[in-house]
Amino acid sequence: MQEKELQVRALFDKMLKDTEEYARTYEHYAMDMKNFNAKVQWKFGPVKGYQVFKETDYSFKNDAEIGNPDIVITCDDLNFVKRFLKDELDDMRDLEKADFEITSPNVTDPAASSSLILVRALVTKIPPFRPLVEKTQGTGHSTTVVIPINQSLGTYNNQILPIAVVEYFINKTSHIFLYDVCPCREMRNCQHHDHHKFSCMVLGRGVLRLKPDLPGHRATEEEALERLRGAVADGLVPGFGRLRGDAINRIGGPIPDTGDLFNLCYCCSCCCVVGGIKYSPSYVRQIFKRMEGLTVAVDKEACIDCGKCVEVCIYGGREMVDGKMVLDPEKCFGCGRCERVCPTGATSITLEEGSVEKMIARIEAQVDVT
Repeated sequence: MQEKELQVRALFDKMLKDTEEYARTYEHYAMDMKNFNAKVQWKFGPVKGYQVFKETDYSFKNDAEIGNPDIVITCDDLNFVKRFLKDELDDMRDLEKADFEITSPNVTDPAASSSLILVRALVTKIPPFRPLVEKTQGTGHSTTVVIPINQSLGTYNNQILPIAVVEYFINKTSHIFLYDVCPCREMRNCQHHDHHKFSCMVLGRGVLRLKPDLPGHRATEEEALERLRGAVADGLVPGFGRLRGDAINRIGGPIPDTGDLFNLCYCCSCCCVVGGIKYSPSYVRQIFKRMEGLTVAVDKEACIDCGKCVEVCIYGGREMVDGKMVLDPEKCFGCGRCERVCPTGATSITLEEGSVEKMIARIEAQVDVT
């Protein structure tokens, strides 16, 4: 047996055992693995083994293959495998540069059928990928705020809340780029929202570093505001802030994350953030924040458990359990889509005075949009 193979075997065996320790000690493990059941087969050249995740239960076996795996991870380049197992890669893009394949032959959820969804939703739950995902997402400095779309929250500067909050940043920047198509909706062939009309935009000096052949164009404030108003009217949820992952995975090629690129997306329940948030573990979800001072409440007496709010929830904050609607405050970002569809008014969303100013200050401390 060659020295390289021996090194990979030792690192692989350590990874399997370290995952067991992670399952015992990580405080959010039970919440992250809820409803997650997966058989993961690893094949690194002659080195192989598998892991079985059954919610909080974990088991593994070295030098073995498991029947009907849910996720298969393969790589024959043992030098690259060593770097992966030793956490020496820069970010998730490195996996694409090597012969490192992640497949999921048994995925049946249409929203999780693409490789992008697999990486963001399934692989992020597998502990060995956490260090690499954190580098990619920039969890130390990335932040995104979800803006509620409810007119019931009132106005700010004489505009309905979501329009006013986003308009503040659009008016402040001198550089705006509008993409011609939403890649998430186009990739999933969205049947509910226009692929082109409500695509994302970026603001700030970072726009000047975007590739010149990108599918989009520099835009005026008026054009950006028209897109914003149309998206909100169509029921899409604005989410914005600084995301390192968006910088390095930028359409047309990566750009440096220097804190001057403000990302603005209009998200739907069927495409945009399903992989990035709904199925992701808490260490990824922590990037996404509610507005300060925003409260979501459910009147249990008024709730008829019709499930309409569950259907429109983008972030997995609601589910039906034994025919009853259950709100998970840890996963709810207060986007307000639930309140808009509730037939009895059981869901209410309130916002404390001064919340908008606090949110703006927090975003401006993270990203410069001027």
